[in-house]
Amino acid sequence: MNDEAADICDELTCFSDAQAALLTSRSLVYLTDLKLDGGRRGTIVAASYADAQSVARARGRGERVIGRMAHGFLHGLRRRLRRVYGSEGACA
Repeated sequence: MNDEAADICDELTCFSDAQAALLTSRSLVYLTDLKLDGGRRGTIVAASYADAQSVARARGRGERVIGRMAHGFLHGLRRRLRRVYGSEGACA
């Protein structure tokens, strides 16, 4: 998977930890299962499950929304995503 795909599939890349925690606490972050390199996790920031599914389908990467991200899960996931994809995102 290239860096562009990583940035596209993890919408929390551009947010600080505090911002990501706020979005997650308000149930606006959805966890996805990607069909890239043996299965990876991604995130989508959306107002509803249906909106998140629409974004996943539009990406065209075989991504499937598997549910809302729980606040306690956020910190560990962000650490793992940074280790896999690197700490720098494409956001400017």
